[in-house]
Amino acid sequence: DVYWNGMMKPLPGGTEDLFDRLKVEAVKVPQPEVHIRGDQNVRYEFVGKTILTAQRAGIAKVGFVIEPPPRN
Repeated sequence: DVYWNGMMKPLPGGTEDLFDRLKVEAVKVPQPEVHIRGDQNVRYEFVGKTILTAQRAGIAKVGFVIEPPPRN
C-alpha cells in the first residue's frame, strides 16, 4: 500500500495516484524532498517502484525514514 503525507488510508490508485500527486509537488520551488518509510517486511521491489515513480514525476531528492522495530 502507498500512503500520502501521514494519511491513515492508502492511496486508492497506488503508484499512479502517487505519480499524479508528485507531479504537482515537483514543480514547487523549492522542491520538497520525498521521504519513504517501509516496514521491515516490505519487499524491495515495492520500494524500487516507489523510487521510480518519484523519479518519473521529476522529484530530485528521495530519502528514507529508518526507525528500529519496536521492542517487545
